[in-house]
Amino acid sequence: MFVTFSGLDGAGKSTLIDWLTVRLGQGGRPMTVFHMNDHIGLYAYLRLVRDRVTGRKPERNPPTAWKDPATDARAAGGTWRAIRYRLLWNKTLRRLIYPLDLAVFLGVRFYHEVVKGRVLVMDRYFYDTLVDVFDPRRRWWLRALEALTPTPTLAVFLDVTPEVSFRRKQEYSIEYLARRSAAYKEIFTWVPSAVRLANCDLATSQALLGNAVRDRLRA
Repeated sequence: MFVTFSGLDGAGKSTLIDWLTVRLGQGGRPMTVFHMNDHIGLYAYLRLVRDRVTGRKPERNPPTAWKDPATDARAAGGTWRAIRYRLLWNKTLRRLIYPLDLAVFLGVRFYHEVVKGRVLVMDRYFYDTLVDVFDPRRRWWLRALEALTPTPTLAVFLDVTPEVSFRRKQEYSIEYLARRSAAYKEIFTWVPSAVRLANCDLATSQALLGNAVRDRLRA
């Protein structure tokens, strides 16, 4: 079984994953949890090598954690950081890297889900990457990348308003969060296994998630 969690920062992904880990553990189902930004893809592996070489502690948040990556990179760390952001995190390059990251992920998924027989859970997934590179003028490219993306058994979209996300994290501008929210809502109309949770009440979200997981396990 393969479950993914996507949504704005502060939507409650980590909280629900922790809850699901306990529930599945109580049911005797082994589980592996990966964070997309930390464990999957070329940039994650390059950061791992850098941290091993330099002895630097891993960053919990990737460079996209600036208040608005499109406009605030210069203010976040000067001219060099702005140049680095535009080189490494520009949308065209990330779209080109996307299939390579998918190929790596297929190997990771096969090992954990098939060989080890574990439930694989992703904190963020390639759908979040599609939001990162979203461009209304390049929908055909986004649809092509989405068509290549393995569909999870259960794709959970935690839908909170930009205002709620900002209040919980205060890392991004509301305008930036609003753009991401609109992109999430469009992309998740393309995902047949998607379940939308309006994560305002934790107990309700847990109950709905538990029902969705049980349904998939029975199937």
